[in-house]
Amino acid sequence: MNANGPLPTTLVFLHDLPSLPRGAKVRFLGCVTGYTTKTGILALQHPYPPPPHRSLTAWVDVNLLLSTLKTTDTQRGEWVNIVGYVQGRTTNLRPESRARKSRPDEVVGVKVQAIMLWSAGDVTLGEYEKALVERKHIQQGNRHQEDRQNDAT
Repeated sequence: MNANGPLPTTLVFLHDLPSLPRGAKVRFLGCVTGYTTKTGILALQHPYPPPPHRSLTAWVDVNLLLSTLKTTDTQRGEWVNIVGYVQGRTTNLRPESRARKSRPDEVVGVKVQAIMLWSAGDVTLGEYEKALVERKHIQQGNRHQEDRQNDAT
């Protein structure tokens, strides 16, 4: 929290998380691929952009939310919205790479501390992705326009 109140939340794709600084407050959508009750870590993925891009996992710490989590929020295949803080990047070795003892195939992950989580319900994924891409283009255009105005002054 800063002197003027809480940090603003940035709506991003899950694949944008590694490019954000530690401590960035984000909101993103992901599909539950796993949940470990012992650690309170929820694994989320969102295959966007489509392959051949590397899959990215958000390792979301939901320990602060345990009293409000529903069992459906942690079920495999459930799409959820997360608001939280980026905690850093991780690199995990795929189990089959360890077994072969060959050069490991790295999967990049991002740790996120969740402060809010809710079901995305019957989200229409294609429409969500299209809307977020359009929003990002508009924001980038606005930033470029502000930069030009600042350069002119």
